[in-house]
Amino acid sequence: MQEYPFPLQLKRSARAKRLRLIVKVTGAECVMPAAFPEHRAWAFIHQHRDWLAVKYREAVAGVPPRTFWDDLANGHEMRLPIQGRSWPLHVTGCTGGRSRLRVAEESFELYLPERHKPDWKRLGERALFDWARGWLAERAGEWVRHHQGKASLRARDIRIKRMRTRWGSCGAYNDINLNWLLTFAPSSVLEYVVVHELCHIRHRDHSVRFWTLVGAHLPAYAAQRSWLKEHGRSLMYRFDVTGP
Repeated sequence: MQEYPFPLQLKRSARAKRLRLIVKVTGAECVMPAAFPEHRAWAFIHQHRDWLAVKYREAVAGVPPRTFWDDLANGHEMRLPIQGRSWPLHVTGCTGGRSRLRVAEESFELYLPERHKPDWKRLGERALFDWARGWLAERAGEWVRHHQGKASLRARDIRIKRMRTRWGSCGAYNDINLNWLLTFAPSSVLEYVVVHELCHIRHRDHSVRFWTLVGAHLPAYAAQRSWLKEHGRSLMYRFDVTGP
């Protein structure tokens, strides 16, 4: 097996219909169907080795040197970006066994159990995710209600999830799934992702008709799409609890 200048692994998936390459700051991954021969997957990877190298260099360019959770675990001064505004985040050790996030008037207060200090990364992420899930669902619901009536794009439900490679998706039954990290993106970017997934209710592809429908809802959507391309990768890395 050839060596590569970044971590590389194979991943079998019962849902995969073909080979797919995913490149992140943590390395590359080849997703393959469950019964696909491994030697053919490696041949496919070797065939695309130059593309992988380029994409990996692009992935690591401009990412922050530490994750948000590294800063938290090491006691650095914290700030939490919530839809374009930077809020102070005060981290306090507590005697209880449960982590929690409290919203103050001009800051956020994160309480983490002292007896579990080595696990503060995971506990802090869980507390922030629990808060963001409700907060973001409410904000996304406002955008859904604003846009869905324009073309009868009726979403059944809004679900906030941890996503490693996507900002959103539209389920088979018109459920809108959103990446919880949109909490930390500008409000206009959240609106764009909501509209993007709503339009998939009508068009389950990225055809010209799909983008025309997106443009009918958001004529200037290209600016928000560009924001995600420019800042999205570093945002995902910054809030990745697993780190590099």
